[in-house]
Amino acid sequence: MKKWLLSLCMVLALAACKDEKKETMQTDSKPIIKIGVILPLTGDMGNIGQALKGAVNLAKDDISKKKLRYDYQFIIENNLFEAKTTAVINQKFISMDKVDAVVDFASKIGMVTSSIAEKNKLIHISVCASDSKVADGKYNFIHGTQPRGEAERLVEKIIKEKLDNIVIFTAIDQATIEFADTIKKKLVEQNIKFKEFRTNPEEREFNFLVNIAAEENPELYIVLEYSPALNIILKKLKEIAKNVPVTSIETFNILDDKSILEGQWFIDAAEVDKDNLERFRVYNKSDNIYGIGNIYDAIMLLVEAFEKADNKENAVNELSSIKTYEGVVGELQQDENGIFNSKAVLKKIINGQAVIVEE
Repeated sequence: MKKWLLSLCMVLALAACKDEKKETMQTDSKPIIKIGVILPLTGDMGNIGQALKGAVNLAKDDISKKKLRYDYQFIIENNLFEAKTTAVINQKFISMDKVDAVVDFASKIGMVTSSIAEKNKLIHISVCASDSKVADGKYNFIHGTQPRGEAERLVEKIIKEKLDNIVIFTAIDQATIEFADTIKKKLVEQNIKFKEFRTNPEEREFNFLVNIAAEENPELYIVLEYSPALNIILKKLKEIAKNVPVTSIETFNILDDKSILEGQWFIDAAEVDKDNLERFRVYNKSDNIYGIGNIYDAIMLLVEAFEKADNKENAVNELSSIKTYEGVVGELQQDENGIFNSKAVLKKIINGQAVIVEE
């Protein structure tokens, strides 16, 4: 009997110790903030997506070294740069993963997430989105250089080069159309002649279109297209318009092989400063660096907002209150629409690489 009582006491004591240990572990552990990340990890935009993923991993490691109130978990999903897949991923984030914020890439994707995030009161930052509508609502934000600034920089260069006749190729896509419309407005203001040709995303045959465009005898081609259309049009232009310069806003970043554009200039969004670039390259899954500083900054902005807020629900208010932020892409200014804007830069293709040639 005494043995039985002794054994029972030992079992109860052991259980109490386990419960106490469990309770201590629960007390010591931090609450978790889950951030869903939607990227094109494969397909035509896969090189950009893999680079962005590397930047997310760098941010994750940097966050882990800080003393913070929360633990931050990242759930990265591949959307193949497709709107339908993006919608499915967002529903998974909400119903299964219970994320606290979402980060995605580009206007096409940001527009899908935007309505879902606003409806579910979910903080959403779209990286490199050019369509300001993506930031509509209380819970939606954009991080990236905006079309107006890039268009102004492009037209400044056109004026400097004394170019008076322009041809624009524009993919029928919300982001590229916004770029084109902003450029055209600036060209009209400067009385510069232009002709625009719009293309459907499904098109793959551009010989006739490029030949018609060449009849305009332009002094500059502006190509606002995505791959594979971008590659096809550039190759055709090289064949029939060898001495006519070709430029763009941002879209040249998509090209894996930029040697076809050797010597050409284009306008790009702000990028990672030189002091940080080597750190990013260690994590980079491709040679592309487009957007990597933007997504890193977007994550750090989210962390700052959650850390400052008295609870998760108020993090959106803290994010809205950040009017200036010194990020790895330089100083950001948040406007009244929730857009964290950075300055445009002029680049030139030198030895197959896009290099900043003018601040």
